[in-house]
Amino acid sequence: MTEHSLDFPQGYEKYASEVESKGWFGDVKLTYSGRRYRLTFYDPVRLAQEIDSEIQRGGIFFEPNLVVVRSVTRPEMENAVTQLIERGGVSLLVAD
Repeated sequence: MTEHSLDFPQGYEKYASEVESKGWFGDVKLTYSGRRYRLTFYDPVRLAQEIDSEIQRGGIFFEPNLVVVRSVTRPEMENAVTQLIERGGVSLLVAD
């Protein structure tokens, strides 16, 4: 498997519980095979709220590099990226 890194902003641990409570986080960078990807993580409840809000405003919901996890915690995000790589899903991501 190709080496990868998942980079969180400096000081992330200080506000990690707030991120989990909000149910979304969009400031994670994945480096894989020499390319960088900005990932956005949602939990299912928050994602449903976000989709509904956009539709109610007459719009659409679109988010490149969207990853849905059970809970927006560092271990869940790291596990999701590992699965994404193992399943070949990185090829579907949009590079920065």
